[in-house]
Amino acid sequence: MPALSIKFQFNVESEIERVLQTLKSSAWLIENNYRFLLPIEIKGVKNISEQAIIKAVETEYDPTNYQIAAEAILKSWKGNCEQVKRINQKMVDSYPLDKIIVRLTKYGTQGSYQLPNSMIVNISNIPPEFLIKTVIHESLHLMIENLIKKYAVTHWVKERIVDLIMDLEYQSRFKMQPLPDWTLAVDLVFKENYPNLIPIMEKAARLSPN
Repeated sequence: MPALSIKFQFNVESEIERVLQTLKSSAWLIENNYRFLLPIEIKGVKNISEQAIIKAVETEYDPTNYQIAAEAILKSWKGNCEQVKRINQKMVDSYPLDKIIVRLTKYGTQGSYQLPNSMIVNISNIPPEFLIKTVIHESLHLMIENLIKKYAVTHWVKERIVDLIMDLEYQSRFKMQPLPDWTLAVDLVFKENYPNLIPIMEKAARLSPN
């Protein structure tokens, strides 16, 4: 079985972009109770200029922190990549990953992803050796996102499905995130159909808070 490769990216320009994106989506993040991080100099400041954002990021940027995180993730990845690949092959109709690009950041939410194979992992406030959870979580998102979009599964139900996959495949090794109670309705659907993703998505698409 070919290895699932991993590549890291981090630089000042990437961090500036991350901060700009976080500010742009801050209203949605607050509405959905997401915690997110910004440079200290601009936190809470309204109508901040792009030049001030650039200066704030440059002031805080230290490549050593990112390198330490990358080395810790890589060490953990060597013990997990075969399992992640096996899950990918097991899940019927999942998108096949052969490599992932991990962009390291100090800002925004804990993690996010972008099709087809890239993710953003926040290295702040989490010991480097525990960042592997975020990498695995976002990898699973990448495997199922095409179906999430196709069947218009809502955000929180999507998060619950990924948590259920991790909890089952890693035998409750990782703590599940707190989610709205109504999303738990997908648990039975998941149990009855996994690893067949399409029937899960078809039924999950009918779930909503109303």
